[in-house]
Amino acid sequence: MDYSLWEQFPNLENKLKKTQKIMINQINIDNSKFKKGIDDLINGNGKMIRAALLLLFSEYGPNNNDLIFEKAAASIEIIHLASLVHDDVIDESDLRRAAKTLNKKFGQHKAIYLGDYLFTRYFKLLIEYAPDKNNLNFNIELIQSILDGELHQSLSKDNLKRSETDYFKAINGKTSALFINSAAEGAILGGADETTVKLAEQIGSKLGDAFQIRDDLLDFNPTYKTGKPKLEDVAEGIYTLPIIYALRTSYKEELLKILKKDQLDSADLQKIQIIIETSGGLKQAQQKLEKTLKECKHLIDKLPDGISKNTLNMIIEKLFK
Repeated sequence: MDYSLWEQFPNLENKLKKTQKIMINQINIDNSKFKKGIDDLINGNGKMIRAALLLLFSEYGPNNNDLIFEKAAASIEIIHLASLVHDDVIDESDLRRAAKTLNKKFGQHKAIYLGDYLFTRYFKLLIEYAPDKNNLNFNIELIQSILDGELHQSLSKDNLKRSETDYFKAINGKTSALFINSAAEGAILGGADETTVKLAEQIGSKLGDAFQIRDDLLDFNPTYKTGKPKLEDVAEGIYTLPIIYALRTSYKEELLKILKKDQLDSADLQKIQIIIETSGGLKQAQQKLEKTLKECKHLIDKLPDGISKNTLNMIIEKLFK
């Protein structure tokens, strides 16, 4: 786990470490190889942004039960990992964050079952901490949003007419739903008022959008190490904002000629890289990211003043610098 982002927030860092322990303790698989595979997945789980978001928003209410908040944070990270495992199977990915995927270690069939196992751990934790039936339903709708987003993206594959609206519809479920749930669930469990819960949802939505746009931009950055092959989405027929914007320019026909090929080689990907930079597609996507972050910060400004608000602003600055 990468805790470097949280070093200047010791209270939050401590809660995230407890959250990670809860995640590890949820894994009770008899097979030692499979257990180690999931333990490695948890230990390599990036910065735990979603868990941190939930923990921060839990402070916007009178309730004070860190164990409940940490269980909820663990559950959101577990379902995030479950969705990544299934993504890797669908994409036939060998690497994630420069480490072998469960798909690569154990094969597609076993990886699917391990992803399903993580889903059961999510529901187990949910049953332990959910305060009522409405909260259970709120979280179950999260699963539906994730699946809707994944299905929408699957249907958009190789769609050269994919629009900006299509893109945001897909990422709203695929990425933003987890951010929305994290922020809102934290506020709900903390006992925040309805206005703050709605504001948390809006902030989570904008932050999730920004997170995905940035991730898609990094896919076109040859110098940034993401732990996966560059332009992988394009090669798989998934067209993100830089491609969508480039297809609106005078470079459209040149770009279409390449994208219509049955299979793209390294030379094709290099040409695409040049086109999306020259056409301004990359720059326009960067501007969309900046606009989305500005909207997110405007919403954060509406939150009550306090440590959580300050921390949230500082984290965003660090994440998107």
